[in-house]
Order: sequence, then structure tokens, then C-alpha cells
Amino acid sequence: MANNHWSDKWIVISGGSSGIGLALAKRLARAGAHLWLAARREDQLKAALDEVILSAQSSSQQFGYTSADLADADQARKTAEEVLAQAGRVDDLINSVGAAHPGYVQDLPLDIFQWMMSANYFAPLYLTKALLPVMIAQRSGHIINIASAAALLGVFGYSAYGAAKYALVGFTEVLRAEMKPYQIQVSIVYPPDTETPQLEYENRFKPPETKAISGTAAALTPDQVAKAILHQAAQGRYAIYPSWDVRLIAHLVKLLPQSLVFAVLDGLAHKGRRNGG
Repeated sequence: MANNHWSDKWIVISGGSSGIGLALAKRLARAGAHLWLAARREDQLKAALDEVILSAQSSSQQFGYTSADLADADQARKTAEEVLAQAGRVDDLINSVGAAHPGYVQDLPLDIFQWMMSANYFAPLYLTKALLPVMIAQRSGHIINIASAAALLGVFGYSAYGAAKYALVGFTEVLRAEMKPYQIQVSIVYPPDTETPQLEYENRFKPPETKAISGTAAALTPDQVAKAILHQAAQGRYAIYPSWDVRLIAHLVKLLPQSLVFAVLDGLAHKGRRNGG
């Protein structure tokens, strides 16, 4: 990653208090960027910002944060207003906000589906909408939405989470086309399982079938994912794959007959069900 690609840019990171978002923030601070973090819990945000400032390349870099529930459109708008009041511009928006709660579709209550859509689709949507006017006026910018490998194909146990990430992918594809006339770049990221507090939470609810499917690849660290995202984003890629196995899955899903893809997934699920009792 060439540091000068990110140097002196104002970058907003939603979900920046932990996991991939925090790893991105620390790498960008080392690259000389100005950063604004947004997440719900203020105590975590303050601690995260302290880590980010310690990573800064120079004392001239600027930092800030907003504690907000970005799944609320008004709070997302106020977040954008706070950023612009200090920065005056936004060069990059990285939507790393999200949550995952797997389970059997018949057992998941409807409020889990609503939560998944709020966290993984509406939160990125609202913040993107709030910051688009300034990017359009600038006729520049880069919006990076972080989806999931579970948005490449339907994975057992992810009826709520996967559907929400699929929605984000669909939105991002349209956004790419509509923002092209304004010279605004758009990217979508497909990370695999990543060693974050979110994964620890998610693992408590994974059915055995889901564990068997996700267990076919080792989890990455947040820093590994962040490094890959920034490297590929700086190259101008639309689809960003932080690991070779996710890139392979993306190509195979497109090339292989759907019946064969389903057969492989069904076989893994059957194995997990048998071993899980």
C-alpha cells in the first residue's frame, strides 16, 4: 500500500471502534490520513481513538468521532454534519458497521431479521446518503462498503445476516453506476471470518451446519483484512477480496453450475449436522 494514496485525506469510518474498522483506522493513521470514527458506544470510541492517535504519522493529522446509532437516519445525518463542520470535506467513506446473528430460519425471531437489516444495510445506506451531497459537489470521493463472503452465496444459517449483506451488495452495484459521472469511486468488500468480538458473538449462535461450512477456511486477523482492503482500494478495484479463498469462491460461484455449488454446500451442511449431533 502506498501511503501517499491516503495521506491528508479525510476519511470517515463507520463501525470504527473495533474489529476491521479499528484496524483500518490505525493503518490509515499511519498513512497520514485524517479520520472520523462513528459507532454507538462512546466508551469504546474514545478508547479506539486513543489507539488511532498513537498510530498517527504526524501531529498535523486531525481526528474526531461521533457516538451514534447509524441505523437511525437522523443520527446518521447529524454524524455527517459533525464531520463536515470540522473537515469541510470527505474524501473517503468506509462503511464497516455491521453485525451477524446466525441461526435456523424457523427459530430466529423477526426482530433479528429487522436488526440485521438495520445494522448491515440501513446504517451504511443512511450515512452514505448523508455524505453523498458533498462528494457530488466535490466531484470526487471513494465509498467502500464492507459486505461478507456470505453475500457471495447463500450460506446455511445466515437467512437474516446473508440477506442483509446481499441487500448491501445490490445497493453498492447501483451506487457504482450512478456515481461514475461524478468521479466518485465505489467498492464492495467480501471478508471471510475475521477474528473480532463480533465473530466471538456470532460463534455462540452458529448451527453445526454453519460451523462446518465456515470451518473450511481459517479466520483472518482484522489487520490482515484491513491491509488487503486498503491495498486493493488504492488500486481502484470495485470488488475487494481480502483472501485468496474468498476470491476463488467468487469465481467458482460465477463459473460453476448452481446445482454443483448447492451440492457442495449441502454436503458440508450434512457433515456438520451429522458431527454436531
